[in-house]
Amino acid sequence: MPLLPITLRLLAPGIVLGLSLLTAPALHALAQGTEDEADDQEVARQALEKKEILPLSAVLAKVEGNVPGDIVEIELERKKGQWIYEIEVIGEDGRVRDVDVDAKTGDVINVAFDE
Repeated sequence: MPLLPITLRLLAPGIVLGLSLLTAPALHALAQGTEDEADDQEVARQALEKKEILPLSAVLAKVEGNVPGDIVEIELERKKGQWIYEIEVIGEDGRVRDVDVDAKTGDVINVAFDE
C-alpha cells in the first residue's frame, strides 16, 4: 500500500514559530499528519535498506553539480514502478526548477521550470 509522495520540506526557522498560533483542532490535524509522515519515513527507510534508492546525500551531491541553486523541497515518489526524487531548486535567477532524479541511480531525468 503506497503512502507516497513522501515530502521532506526545508523550512526557514521562523515558520516553526507560527505553530504556536494554531487552534486545538488544527493541532490535532497536525498530529495526524505526523503519523503519516512516520509511515512515509518507514517506506523510505525500507527502500533504502533494499537498495531501491540511494541515500539522499548522494542524490543531492549529483543534483547540486548539475542544477545550481538552493533546494527548497524534496519529495520521494513511486511512478510506474520507479522511485523518483522530485526536487525543487531556486536558481540564482530566482526561478524555481523542478528536478526529477532517478532515486536508484541519482541520474537527473528531467529539469523543468515551475509554472
